[in-house]
Amino acid sequence: MSVPLSAPPGVSDLKNFRALESWHQAVHAMLRLTGSRTLDVGSIAAGATGSFTVTVTGARANAGQTVQVGLPSTVDTGLVPWGTITADDVVTVYLYNRTGSPIDPASATYHVRVMP
Repeated sequence: MSVPLSAPPGVSDLKNFRALESWHQAVHAMLRLTGSRTLDVGSIAAGATGSFTVTVTGARANAGQTVQVGLPSTVDTGLVPWGTITADDVVTVYLYNRTGSPIDPASATYHVRVMP
């Protein structure tokens, strides 16, 4: 289940600094569910999937949260990434090799954000 966020301050609240500040703080708190990991994934065979885990404190399994995976600029275009929350505070990132040849990604930093 997603965490509800109150509506942003309306037109009548634009001069209400506290209402606007409170809303911005709520949005900022939601976006802090992040983590990163630097590693060498190793060779991924053609048609196979490699995976690794990233700790994201606050991520909850089976809560309907969305995972965004931030890739290094050097990632091979033959890899299809996605992430899932596999346990509380643990995101598993998968890299599917869609090509007909093995791919051995270089050591890199992968970033993860969980959206409640």
